[in-house]
Amino acid sequence: MRNIWKVGALGAVFGAVLSVGGCNDFDTAYEKCVSEGRCGPDGGAGDGGVDSGPVDPEPTCTPSSEMDEPDPEGKDLNCDGVDGMASAGYFVDPERGNDGDDGTPLHPLKTLTNALERIRTNADGTGRKSVYLGVGTYNESPIVVTTPVSLYGGYQWVTPGFRFWSRFQSSEPTLIDGGTLAFTVSDVTNASVVLNTLHIASANAANFSEPSIALRVLNSSNVMLQQMVVVAGNGGPGRDGSDGGAGTFGGSGNPGVDSNGSNAIGGAGGASPCDVQRVGGQGGKSLSTSAGESGADGGPNGAGGRGGDGGPQAAVLPENCNTFECTCNALGGAAGLAGANGGGGTAGKGGTGDGVLSAGLWVAGAPGENGTPGKPGTAGGGGGAGGSCAFNASPIATEG
Repeated sequence: MRNIWKVGALGAVFGAVLSVGGCNDFDTAYEKCVSEGRCGPDGGAGDGGVDSGPVDPEPTCTPSSEMDEPDPEGKDLNCDGVDGMASAGYFVDPERGNDGDDGTPLHPLKTLTNALERIRTNADGTGRKSVYLGVGTYNESPIVVTTPVSLYGGYQWVTPGFRFWSRFQSSEPTLIDGGTLAFTVSDVTNASVVLNTLHIASANAANFSEPSIALRVLNSSNVMLQQMVVVAGNGGPGRDGSDGGAGTFGGSGNPGVDSNGSNAIGGAGGASPCDVQRVGGQGGKSLSTSAGESGADGGPNGAGGRGGDGGPQAAVLPENCNTFECTCNALGGAAGLAGANGGGGTAGKGGTGDGVLSAGLWVAGAPGENGTPGKPGTAGGGGGAGGSCAFNASPIATEG
């Protein structure tokens, strides 16, 4: 059972189609009317059959102007089913469109990229220069405009199968999510580019020093932004700064003292030019009849390098003695260990992402700051004292 097709105020147009095709050519007439978007099935005034179509969502319209540029109120002034000139633009629906279709209200495209390419090449010979973008997300990267064009967002294809596209009736934006470099206008110098009611966002950058740019205009003029939201993501992290130079060496400690049969105190540790608390450990005390003492640990407060072990006590063997003296070959003490490296400096503050327009030129925000110098290392340990003999070595016989 065929749907009853309404013509309403378009009866004169439909009648003209019938008169051309002949009174018996009704099928050709209504198919042409539907393909041009001027007629729709009437589900409310049908014949009651089970195949009656849905109700036409297009509101009642009274033409007030032959020309209809998209306006802030979304009004359809020429009653062609859309706020704007339907015949002058491509329609795009990111969810229900098809890039193989012709981009008319009844057969929208799916991607903005496809619409821009058709405008650039005038592939279908229509000379259309506008794009009416349905709400939803356009995950297309990169999007580059290289020819004069007007892009209008905020539209919604109310019911597939009908030509009517509402505007500003959905809370969902027309979101262009184009990666870290979302949208570029390049080399359009002989005419204008209009971006209207779009939300352009760039993704956060992940690579070192990689920028995140939502909208870039290169070598172009007359680029107009109207009711736009443009949001750039975070730029990539900066690379780590180079290592700082080595710190100044601490001063040398004073030499230890030979025992010469007495208890001798080792030399004091060397001072650091960076921190008065980072003093080298004192050398070990040399004892006359026992092993040498270990050197003190380095500063601060013993947190530096460990002191060297003292030399062991040496025995006096009979074969090392002659008539007048005995020889005792005690070993020297061990050197103290080096202090630990100093801690890293504080990381520098990141640069500011915002810049300003000054005298028509973009001035970047403040760069990142240098990190602070590294902390001083700890002091080295004192050297261990040399060992001594098991008893005082002295002549066991005298001359004469």
